[in-house]
Order: sequence, then structure tokens, then C-alpha cells
Amino acid sequence: MKSLSVWKVSKYFGNVKALDEVDLFVKSGELMVIMGPSGCGKTTLLLVVLGALRPDKGSILIGDEDVTNMPIEKRNIGYVPQDFGLFPHLNVYENISFGLKVRGYPRNEIDERVKSLLEIVGLEGLEKRRPKELSGGQRQRVALARALATKPSLLLLDEPLSNIDEMTKTEVIANLKNLQRKTGVTTLCVTHNPEDAFKIGDQIAIMYSGRIIQFGKPEEILREPRNEIVKKIIAPIYMLWNKH
Repeated sequence: MKSLSVWKVSKYFGNVKALDEVDLFVKSGELMVIMGPSGCGKTTLLLVVLGALRPDKGSILIGDEDVTNMPIEKRNIGYVPQDFGLFPHLNVYENISFGLKVRGYPRNEIDERVKSLLEIVGLEGLEKRRPKELSGGQRQRVALARALATKPSLLLLDEPLSNIDEMTKTEVIANLKNLQRKTGVTTLCVTHNPEDAFKIGDQIAIMYSGRIIQFGKPEEILREPRNEIVKKIIAPIYMLWNKH
């Protein structure tokens, strides 16, 4: 697996600076969560790393390779959008194997890889079901398996818990963390929800107004929030932390 380095990245939309000289480093095999309010730039940063948007300044490195100007299809990145992006007319097997087929993998390799991923995500026996026949948590696991099918260097998750009901969220978080540990893939996740962020991340980056204003382990940020803006962003979980 490879690390991710974001160096002095800026992105403008007209006169609006969506990203303002963002620096970020994610260690190989680490699960990093970018958290902040709507409009702070976190999804823009994710799309710049993915290659769907080009930065106006700065550079993106995956491992030692500069991918700043590399086309999206060359970056070897797995991506799970907020709505999971599953093909409704394809079954579980066909969704997971889609990227492998596009890349021309032999049928036996596709079968082996899909079987392995189905075991990892706990969906054995559901290969023939279509997305509409699955629960929200199951659809998410299919999307994760599809994103991991081509053995990406980096996994990007956009609001992975936004379409999950509260009753199953604990299970989904456990599944997500377990899958990331099993595969060891370097992962960058964005969320607006502080409770989700602090449950998921090995490291957390707090974004506000296009900048990362604090970075560290969850307990470090809770113990020493850098300023009042950070305190406000993490308020729901910060208040619970201080009661203990």
C-alpha cells in the first residue's frame, strides 16, 4: 500500500477559493477522516485527489509518484460515492466484477477475486441479488468490494454513513473498519458528522473555509482543540468527552 501526500493544494471556482493551500499526509495503510461543515471544501479535496477535479496550485503524490496531472483512470484509486453508485440493473457479482472486466482480467481471476471479496465483506450467497434487494448496509459493502476489486493503492469514501439508518450504523462502522484493516488499503474518508468521524478515523483532519485547521488522533483533538472554531465543529462529541 502507498501513502498519500497533498502539498499546498488550492482550487478556485470563479472568485471562490474552495481549497486554500491544503497540506495533508496519510500514512500507508492508515484510515484518515476529513471532517467539517458543509461547504468547507472536504468533498472538493476528495475529488482533487481522485482526479475528477484539477487543482489550480499544488501537487498530489501517491507514494512517490506525482499524480497531479495524471488522468483519473491511471491513478489506481478506488472510490465510493455518497450514493454508492451501484448499477441497478446488475447483480452483486456483476457490480463487483465490473472494473475487472473493463480492464480485461481473465474470467478465472475475476471469479477468484469476487469470491474472495464476497467472503471479506460477508456477502456470500447474495451474488445474484440486485441492489434493490439489499439493505443499505449490504449495498455499502457491495460498493466497497467493487472499489477494492482492482486492488487500488488508495480508497476514497464520500460520506460513507449518510445513507445508513442509525440502527445499523454501529454494525456498518465495524464492518468498514474491519475491511480496511483486512485489506490494509490507505483510506481517505470525508464526513460532516463528528460522531462518525471520531468512531472511524485513525487520524482526523478538521476542515474549515478551505483549510485544514487541526490534524491529529481523535483523542488528541478532543483533549486539546486548537481554537473555538474546532470546538464548535466537534461540539456534539466534545461535550460527551468532557463529561467523562
